[in-house]
Amino acid sequence: MEICSSPQDMKKTTAGKTSMDKIVVVEFPKSGASWFVSMIGHALSIPIRDIYVQNEQYSSAFEIRKHPWYNSLEELGITKTCVIKSHELPGSALHPFEANYIHMLRDGRDVVVSKYFFEKDFCVNNGIISNFKFSLDEYVEKTAKEWATYVESWLEQNVLKCRYEELLSSPEEVTRALLAALGYSCSEQSVRDAVAANNKEAFKKSLDKAFVHNTFVRKGVSGDWANHFTEKNKNSFKSIAGDLLVRLGYETNNDW
Repeated sequence: MEICSSPQDMKKTTAGKTSMDKIVVVEFPKSGASWFVSMIGHALSIPIRDIYVQNEQYSSAFEIRKHPWYNSLEELGITKTCVIKSHELPGSALHPFEANYIHMLRDGRDVVVSKYFFEKDFCVNNGIISNFKFSLDEYVEKTAKEWATYVESWLEQNVLKCRYEELLSSPEEVTRALLAALGYSCSEQSVRDAVAANNKEAFKKSLDKAFVHNTFVRKGVSGDWANHFTEKNKNSFKSIAGDLLVRLGYETNNDW
């Protein structure tokens, strides 16, 4: 299935689909789904959920009811109508319901950098993981393999696909087009308000109550990997997932 890189392409790939009660945004971690899910929930005025928060062991890692998606709710479960963030693979037992799926894609090199600092700083400082022992060299190799496996598994599915970079460039246009492609109706003002309410500063501030060390939100920059990758890192990523970058349209060849 062709990767959706424009609102026009998105509409073509979902012809005949109708809206359902649930929307699931799947991503390899740090691909931008938290931001996108927040905007969808705001635009459609529906509950926002994380598929893993139903697991009390996971949610006990921090004060989940202070998280803006849950904000002192008594029930943490999946509601009849909602938008859900998930890192699950296709066919997961955590998705035992019908839903509209959107696969959020992001340049795997930027994913590696974002995930590296997220785990090294945010997760360690907030006690979500006890320590972080990987060098960047090790982490690039490890995460490139994981990213490629995850992305390829979802590329095989007949689901809507969206690039994070396109969303970053035109958040209102892309969000409106995605929702329309899935059969959801909301006003331009609703989408405009959703984007404004979830800009970097507002999104970061909304997480302050949930996390003592709030470095969760880094500035979304396309191509940030170039500020961190060494030549060794570049060659490692190319050997593992270079062809996938070309397939996704992030590069035209492996000469980067």
